[in-house]
Amino acid sequence: MSRSTRALGARSVAASAALLVLAAGLAGCGSSSTSAPAGTTGATAAKSPAVATGPVTLVNGWVRSKDAMATTATGMAGDMSMTGVFGMLTNTTDKEITVTGGSSPVAGMVEVHETVKNAAGVMVMQPKAGGFVIPAKGTFELKPGGNHIMLMKMSGMPKIGTSVQLTLTTSAGPATLTIPVRNFAGGDENYVPAGGATTSMSGMTHS
Repeated sequence: MSRSTRALGARSVAASAALLVLAAGLAGCGSSSTSAPAGTTGATAAKSPAVATGPVTLVNGWVRSKDAMATTATGMAGDMSMTGVFGMLTNTTDKEITVTGGSSPVAGMVEVHETVKNAAGVMVMQPKAGGFVIPAKGTFELKPGGNHIMLMKMSGMPKIGTSVQLTLTTSAGPATLTIPVRNFAGGDENYVPAGGATTSMSGMTHS
């Protein structure tokens, strides 16, 4: 075999070896890229959107129960015919929504309320004129001491650990919620109904 033929053969072997190394490298990249489940990426798994139903939801919502309060001299723990709903109202739509009231199987009346200071400097609750406005894709907080939803004309106080169904009346249509019932220690607060006469609602102090 001539010297030139041997050189050509050596170059062919080196080229083949290089191709094998390149193929092995490509195979390794392919196996690492498919280690995650098909159709899933790190970004997708980390940013999976929360599923929302209805035009309005209530995040961390709760109904306040006075069922566990100590009874008074009259044997009643405050006014058991009304209580409050709290949490974060969330607008799931691209348009502003107004909540004006609602209905519930446990209440004869549902109103949206604000807490304000009257002329005597006393904090009182009263119906919120015009309702609660939730911005598009925004929130509106319901909290003790502030805006809240009132369940009124109740035949009995819901038990702690149960849940209450509430259907909100909104400008985007009805929104039905199932809300857990919790205990909340409170004192006394005045309630001003639509007629304007102030009455006491023991056990509904908001702080």
